Parts: sequence; structure tokens; C-alpha cells
Amino acid sequence: MKQTLLLGGKLPDEVTVAGKSYPIYTDFRRWIQVEVLLFEEQGSFISKIPDLMHLCYPVLPDTLEEAVYGIADFYGGGRKVKKKCSKGRKQSLYSYVQDETLIYAGFYQQYGIDLAKENLHWWQFKALFEGLAEETLLLQVMRYRAVDIGKVKNSEEQRFYRRMKELYRLEDTRSEEEKEAATVSALAQLF
Repeated sequence: MKQTLLLGGKLPDEVTVAGKSYPIYTDFRRWIQVEVLLFEEQGSFISKIPDLMHLCYPVLPDTLEEAVYGIADFYGGGRKVKKKCSKGRKQSLYSYVQDETLIYAGFYQQYGIDLAKENLHWWQFKALFEGLAEETLLLQVMRYRAVDIGKVKNSEEQRFYRRMKELYRLEDTRSEEEKEAATVSALAQLF
């Protein structure tokens, strides 16, 4: 019988890298830093690897490539990481930096958890984050960001969603070079 990880007992505090077990940090605050480093800070993935390794491992594994896979597995909560994409592009619906107060309020509103005081394993945090209800402001804001205004027929609703999208717009944290590269890539796909 297969045992569930979250419900079945002790949550992992190590990963297997090249056949050897290595301890890994589990606190949700560190893994928020990992996500911010990877998805919200400027720079190439390669330039972020040293910071990534030190954020995740108390003892650095010998094999860098396998160490990165260990991080990806742990980040995904023991399951394959799924990227939610719209027409090939990742649309970010939240930011741990810009939505910090909404995340804090959502956890407190729904679960009574004070994230400033609580110690949660990353997997617990992710499960609770994914389970936030529509009644939380964070989920409402994420819904506004996700709306495709072109598919909204009513002009008054379109105006409302445009206002909400502008009010809750995520700042583009990419460098000018990264924005230019994305523009060139998008134009190349057109031709």
C-alpha cells in the first residue's frame, strides 16, 4: 500500500542526490526565498546557482546537476512540478514579495495561522497555500489577474476588470535586457 507523504507521517528533511541522502532545509520561509530568487530576481539561472545551493542545503552535495534535481523534487512537494502556462507563456498570478500582506492575511483569515510566528514545513505551506478559499482577498486578486478581458462580453465588466488588473498589477522585475530578449523571442515566434 502506497503511503501519502503529508498525511502519512514525518515530512522529509533530506533528499537523495546521486544515490546519497543529503539534509535539506525545510522551513517555508527559505523556500519562499528560493522562489523569489528563481522567479522574481534578475539574472540568469546559472548566476543564481550558488545562492540556490546555500539556501537549500546545509551540506552541499558533490554533484551539482543532481543537487538541482533534488531541489526541484523537494520544491514540488514530492510530485512533479507543474508550470501553469497560457499559450506557452507563464502568467504569474502572485508574487511572494508584492503579495506578502495578502498571503499573510489569507492564512490568518482562513486557518488562524500567524505566518510571522508559525514554523511550517515547505510542503505544509504549499498545501495550505493551494487550499486557500475564494473568500480570501489573495484568491480574488489572483482571479482578477487571470481574467482574459477579451473574453468578457459585458463592457461594464470589462471596465471593472481593467481597473482591477491595473490596481493589482504585478511589477515586472525583469531587467531591460531580459525584457528586450523576451520581446525579440515573441517577435521571432510570429515569423
